[in-house]
Amino acid sequence: MLDCAIIGGGLAGLTAALDLVKRGLDVVVLEARDRVGGRIENGILDDGQYVELGGQWIGAGHDAVQELVDRYGLQTVTLPNKGHLVVRLRGQNLEVPSAGEGPALSPFEVSDLGQGLLRLRRLAQRLRDDRAWSAANDAWLRQDLRRWIKTNLRTQGAQLRFIEVYTAAFGPMSRTATLLEGLHQVNSGPDLESMLASNGGLNQRRVEGGMYEVCRAMAEELGEVVQYGAVVDSVEHDDRSATLVLADGTRIQTRQVISTLPPKLATRLPHEPPLPEWRLETTGKVPAGNVIKAFLVYEKPFWREKGLSGQSSADEGAVRVTFDSTTGENERGLLMGFFEGADADSLSKRSISLRQRSFVESVIRTFGDVASKPIDYIERDWSTEKFTGGCHGAHFAPGVWTANGPVLSEPVGVLHWAGAEYASRFNGYMEGAVRSGRETAAVVARNSA
Repeated sequence: MLDCAIIGGGLAGLTAALDLVKRGLDVVVLEARDRVGGRIENGILDDGQYVELGGQWIGAGHDAVQELVDRYGLQTVTLPNKGHLVVRLRGQNLEVPSAGEGPALSPFEVSDLGQGLLRLRRLAQRLRDDRAWSAANDAWLRQDLRRWIKTNLRTQGAQLRFIEVYTAAFGPMSRTATLLEGLHQVNSGPDLESMLASNGGLNQRRVEGGMYEVCRAMAEELGEVVQYGAVVDSVEHDDRSATLVLADGTRIQTRQVISTLPPKLATRLPHEPPLPEWRLETTGKVPAGNVIKAFLVYEKPFWREKGLSGQSSADEGAVRVTFDSTTGENERGLLMGFFEGADADSLSKRSISLRQRSFVESVIRTFGDVASKPIDYIERDWSTEKFTGGCHGAHFAPGVWTANGPVLSEPVGVLHWAGAEYASRFNGYMEGAVRSGRETAAVVARNSA
């Protein structure tokens, strides 16, 4: 009998497996696909250049992911820091100097900036959705916007960068601007968080060769511990052990189980006896996000010749955010973007040629007719992936994470859960997946002692 069977060979599953093997436990990783990585995947173009179809960004504080990068001797590269960001707002384009041309933010300033932006977005959502709250706080909402910024962002660097990006999105901030006016702008304009990610000096990095190289190296180290094409059909369990029944009829007996499936898929998997009703109800409130990640391929990165970074943000269009994902100086130009939310829901049901055309139409409005003739198009519609069912991560309904989120990671007898959605920190990120894998492995190891 195995000590632990792990369902899923993404970052969380591979991390947990490495930890448990190091502790001397007998482990298997059951991966339904013919590859590891889960929501991390590389696509290869006809000229051999790679594109990252899933998770790729390593941000400030993502120390656990960086440890893996260092462990396997891989290197990271930053976003292009030359050229202007293009902001499209109400049909008008504005070019904004890249934050890379100014002083970099310290890790503390990056954290301060992110927290301030999160507060602003939540206030904007509440203003939009809760009229009673808005009416009751009318006087407070009419406070000076700059005063709110200084109160909620503690560092000068974060305050200045916040105002720079806000100005890029909405125009100069008047001296009489109120918090109420600012919240209305946030609700009607481009995505400030995306703008800050692309132009806010957040020092986001990518792994050379793609984040998939990290997963590949982890699987290589685990060797035969990882089994491919191993689709788990059901889980039978009691207080002392579990049996995983595979699609080919194989029955795997194990003392403990770690499931790294996203919450919705985890509860759809038949369990005998059934999982607690509260878990089913909570995961019902946590639908998977819907994202189509796409790339337009050009003979060369034309935007660089125009003095642009390739990064853009817009308040309309099928694709509202773009990044330069070109992997080398002399490679073809890669312009990456996302179809998200309602646009992804609608376009997922249409043809790939229509999605390509929609992407091209969006970037023409941003970069001009020079963007009208890509030589290739590649995408990953994560909602159609059987063993993923959506991306980037699950969407917690208002109040769900606060009330029930931490409980989702709690074990049920010998059954454990790990992954980005179960992480107490960096929830929804690759960093959260790695940390969750480590923490869950530690619990399994204690139970095995």
